[in-house]
Amino acid sequence: RNFTNKIWNATRFVLSQLRGQEAGGRDQEAGGRGQGTGDRRQGTGDRNQEPTYQSTNPPTYQPTNLPDRWILSRLSATVTECTRLMDGFQFSEAGRQAYEFFWSEFCDWYLEISKIALYRGAEADRARARATLIKALDDALRLLHPFIPYVTEETWGHLKQAAGGAGWPAGLIVAPWPAAGPRDEAAEADMGLIIEIVRAIRNARAEQNAPAGQPIAALIAAGARETLLRDQAETICSLARVDPQRLTIAGQLAAPPQSLTLVTGAVTTYLPLAGLVDLEAERARLAAELTETEAQISRSESLLAGPFAQRAPANVVQRERDKQTELRERAARLAQRLTDLA
Repeated sequence: RNFTNKIWNATRFVLSQLRGQEAGGRDQEAGGRGQGTGDRRQGTGDRNQEPTYQSTNPPTYQPTNLPDRWILSRLSATVTECTRLMDGFQFSEAGRQAYEFFWSEFCDWYLEISKIALYRGAEADRARARATLIKALDDALRLLHPFIPYVTEETWGHLKQAAGGAGWPAGLIVAPWPAAGPRDEAAEADMGLIIEIVRAIRNARAEQNAPAGQPIAALIAAGARETLLRDQAETICSLARVDPQRLTIAGQLAAPPQSLTLVTGAVTTYLPLAGLVDLEAERARLAAELTETEAQISRSESLLAGPFAQRAPANVVQRERDKQTELRERAARLAQRLTDLA
């Protein structure tokens, strides 16, 4: 029941954007959080030149922004995997893969990110977001159709009507199975880092009982990913409720006093939450994280000192060595932060 409600609300949101094209897609949203704050730039493009999408075909544009590249790549990966599983009669796993893509990647992440372009972007940005939404929703409903055909047929029919219907099959039950497009592994890796950072900030806010709607300050020591994080600063601010005026992104940053420390791969995020942070609890959290990281290092050392290093392929062994190096760097940062707090 919850999942079918998710499908219906996600579809209503996409339909609201298609029906609200003349007004820049700012119709009242159904089933999600609005992000319509701040100045909105007026579109200057001709709507006749918008990116379009015909059912069963890829969008007639090459996505250049990271969220669009990411969701289309994840869609391609899901189509490929679901097709393989269906061909192998592994129907339960195929359904699970389609379910996870729709709920987690499309609804929880891309729909929320798309609101930045839909509500605050130029007309060209809104048009690209609408085309990507149609493509992802169309293919996702096709993947889900063998499992929940009545819900998907109904929602797909509304999507077809709102998208104009030209080039679309008569019904979803006779529509072709979606075809996988190219993968964009760079976009998947970059967006994966952004998602990890946002998730870490959200979790930290929840642990510290920070008010849900209160924008907070954040300092991000990005290292080699500084350019990426600067480009995606608006996404981080929107999804993690970070105040854009109090967001600092730099290659290296000193930890501010009385702040939470979030280590995400090679990126460290500091949240100065004065009045919301229990310093003793923060020390305990960092100590527990350091203990777990040291345990992972120990396991990795044992693995590389045993038969694994001689028997495994060279690339697998090197990957384990790289993982150990990253763990050591993480442990050093955690230990330094504990020293700073003391």
